Amino acid sequence: MGGFIMKRFFFVCLFLSALSILGFSQIGTNIFAGFNYGLSTTTSTDSVLTGHASAIHTIDFGLLVDYEIAEGFAIGAGVGGAIPVTSGVKIAGEGEPTDLKYFLDGLLGISYAYPLNPVVLRADVLGGISWFDLGRLGEFGFVVKAKFSLGYSVNNFTIYVGAGYEMRQYNVKPAANQTGKFTLSSIPIELGVTIRF
Repeated sequence: MGGFIMKRFFFVCLFLSALSILGFSQIGTNIFAGFNYGLSTTTSTDSVLTGHASAIHTIDFGLLVDYEIAEGFAIGAGVGGAIPVTSGVKIAGEGEPTDLKYFLDGLLGISYAYPLNPVVLRADVLGGISWFDLGRLGEFGFVVKAKFSLGYSVNNFTIYVGAGYEMRQYNVKPAANQTGKFTLSSIPIELGVTIRF
């Protein structure tokens, strides 16, 4: 039941993104990708993750469609994810442990861009629901990210580079009648592009 609700939330985020493209004139896209330098990986019990280092590094990516609500302020929705660079990490489950291969996120975000033509100072706060395995939809978590960027703008096109802080936390069922969680903290270093229509 919980997996169905989470799937529905993810598709609602996608639908709202598509709706904003069709219905608003102050829309834009925010595309980003980068490397997340892992600071720490903590677990509620030692049995939740096996073969993990003290920190898990990832390559992350995302696409948000946003609407400018005031000069410089935008709200948006979209999808994102991350691929672990650290290999050999397994997540305990009721059956066999599964490899940690990816994270998939449904995101909501707010951003502020302050123009110093042609330079742009930008701040972003993102958050949303996240899964570590689509085969285990009932075991999900959340992601939050705050980042500051410096960009260069030409007309309605801005390219930027930034860094910040990201935290991911996931609930897992390592065995029958047992619950646990794991948390990843990292510093995202990202390159992004914003296009205003």
